Amino acid sequence: MPMLVKFIHDLTNNEKLQRAFAENPKKAMQQAGLSTKQQALFKSRDLQRLSQAVVDELHRSPAIGYWFMPAINLTSISPASGRQGQTLTVTLTGQYFTDPMKADIENNTRKVPITLQSVTGCGQEKSQATGSLALAADLPTGPYTVRVTSSDNATSTLSMGFTVNASSGAKRATAPAKKSPARKASGAKAAPARKTRAKTPKK
Repeated sequence: MPMLVKFIHDLTNNEKLQRAFAENPKKAMQQAGLSTKQQALFKSRDLQRLSQAVVDELHRSPAIGYWFMPAINLTSISPASGRQGQTLTVTLTGQYFTDPMKADIENNTRKVPITLQSVTGCGQEKSQATGSLALAADLPTGPYTVRVTSSDNATSTLSMGFTVNASSGAKRATAPAKKSPARKASGAKAAPARKTRAKTPKK
């Protein structure tokens, strides 16, 4: 069994080790065979880093390995769409994420990396990662598959999980302008001829 996993197991179940650790933690960890890095990690009480170290040890263990740890699983991405030329902050949600891990969107011709900045809930049933996704101005529009790859190269995908839309500045076809009917030239209207009455001859 890996050293760190064994030490945590024994510390949880062995009263003698619990007393020794309470009296002199450094000596107890040295006697258990923990490395200087493992000791520093254990003393830091950083549960997230400690959990990830346990996950990594179990993955490397030939006796336990991949059988023990559930596979990475991607369940959603938010937002699920963007426009050509945009740079988005995206959130990936799933299970059993690792740190480090990789993520991207891809189709048959293009693959765009998601630059991950933080991963929380490593090795847990509720995991989340945030990162930046830059969509090139010439990126083909349409659906893309979202892929995450764990530190041990296990992958999980969301088929057509992200959509690239056309840029808002894309030219739209416009209907030809209608020609206004030609106006008739305005000219002075000829006054109608007045009828003259015949004079009555004087008697």
